[in-house]
Amino acid sequence: MNPNNKKNQELLLKIHDLTLRLEEAQDTLNAIRAANVDAVVVYNEGQHRVYTLEGTDTIYKRLFDTLNEGILVVSADRTILYANRWFADLIGVAMAKMTGVDIERFVHPLHVADFAALLESVEEKPHRDDLSMIRADGSPIPVMLAISPAPIGGVEAGYAIVVNDLTELRQAQDALSKANEELEARIEARTMELQSANIALEAEIAKRMHIEEALRNEDRRKDEFLGMLAHELRNPLAPIRNAAQILKRPDLDETRLAWCRNVIDRQVEHLARLVDDLLDVSRISRGKIELKKESLAVSAIVQRAMEITQPLIETRRHELTVQLPPEPVIVEGDLVRLAQVVSNLLNNAAKYTDEGGSIWLTVEHVGNDVFIRVRDNGRGIAPSALPNLFQLFYQVDRTLDRSEGGLGIGLSLVKSLVTMHGGDVWATSAGRGQGSVFIIRLPCLPQASVVSVSSPTALKPAEGPLRILVVDDNRDAAQSLSVLLTGEGHTVSLAYSGPAGLVAALTERPQVILLDIGLPGMDGYAVARALREHPELRTTQLIALTGYGRLVDREQARAAGFNGYLTKPVDFEALQRALAQPLFPGPILPG
Repeated sequence: MNPNNKKNQELLLKIHDLTLRLEEAQDTLNAIRAANVDAVVVYNEGQHRVYTLEGTDTIYKRLFDTLNEGILVVSADRTILYANRWFADLIGVAMAKMTGVDIERFVHPLHVADFAALLESVEEKPHRDDLSMIRADGSPIPVMLAISPAPIGGVEAGYAIVVNDLTELRQAQDALSKANEELEARIEARTMELQSANIALEAEIAKRMHIEEALRNEDRRKDEFLGMLAHELRNPLAPIRNAAQILKRPDLDETRLAWCRNVIDRQVEHLARLVDDLLDVSRISRGKIELKKESLAVSAIVQRAMEITQPLIETRRHELTVQLPPEPVIVEGDLVRLAQVVSNLLNNAAKYTDEGGSIWLTVEHVGNDVFIRVRDNGRGIAPSALPNLFQLFYQVDRTLDRSEGGLGIGLSLVKSLVTMHGGDVWATSAGRGQGSVFIIRLPCLPQASVVSVSSPTALKPAEGPLRILVVDDNRDAAQSLSVLLTGEGHTVSLAYSGPAGLVAALTERPQVILLDIGLPGMDGYAVARALREHPELRTTQLIALTGYGRLVDREQARAAGFNGYLTKPVDFEALQRALAQPLFPGPILPG
């Protein structure tokens, strides 16, 4: 045989063998793909290795059991063919009881329809969705399902399902959502706090600015008031000083002497009125003013006010028209204070109306109130000034010459006194040059009320001259008072200190002692207490002469043993009335 033919023959045999093996390998591969074989034998390097499907399945099962997610194989009729351990533990059912169970048994009843729809949609392409499954104990489990089509047996349709537990994720989301809500609530609360604080701060700033502005205005008014006060106090002093210089002339006739007396009397009265107004403002502002209320006829108030203002009205040649109701109108009040209120308004009308003007005073009874109106045809009031008219120290006209005088406290006193009587006061005016109207409203008493109208005590001269001791460290005041009293026929002795007054009283046994309170060293209270300790002086009329006019000062004087109390500068008529009082018949014990 040809050697070449032999080699060709061998080569053909090898090719045939390889072809058979290739066909066998292809058939094996096809069988594996079709799952038609239970084992695969692999020949390599003279050795055979057998791989069974059971062994392969074990490997996959072990792999699936190591995963932290559920693995399910479900048939088309939704029967579980395989479930890994993680899913069994999640549901709380033994793995042996999983196979052959309808998977919808572990789907939450509320999500069964959603699960069915998800399976139907998987036929086209893989899907994933969140829904709830249910444990063996009935508790729900939030899960995410990833479902893919998985043919079973090469023909039957099935599903491969991957299950992820969302419990921790949901808990984290819930915690995050709760934390976010709490944070938002805290932010909102803090924002509201900041907004409230900001509003409060803005209000406080506005309030402080208003207070600062008010303080600046008050300070400005105070400075203006002090300037006006200095002007008003100096004005009366100039004519008093001039009159005093004139009185020094030796050739002074009776006409000039009378003129000097009248000037000094008018200016001292003016000064006393200024001081009284200032003291009234102080008392009212501190709530220390005392009203002596009684049933009063309004006509008596008007009459007293007219008596006070008549000289000024006549001097300026005004025409005053008074209109009263036919029936008596009764109020409860302090006659002196209410007359002061009405006279203040009449005075203003007289001052701020050009000479020869007209003033109307009308009283009208309406229901349970009485209205007292003071109207004039004078200078009028600008609308911008009306709201501030009754403020302390406020003045409409602030001319440099201060021709009309005043401190800007009269209307403030009017308002305070009327308010203390339970009434109101206000003003109206059409503007500058249009005149003005001031209205007082007071509550009335029933007509049946008993009217007791106070009137000044008539001067009753003492029965014969009195022995009077004047004790005052101001020598000019003591000596000038001595001259006046001596001119009335009284016997007057003087002392200029507390101890000297005590010695003089024990030596001369006066019937009346006019005692200054503000003595240096031993003050008037101490002197009074010492005098009352002597039985022979307990019936002596003891009258205080002082520049202190507070209620507490009067109470202290009463407790020290004083019978009377007069404030400086003393009105001589008031002093005469005090001297006209009957002497006390019995001992006066300290209060």
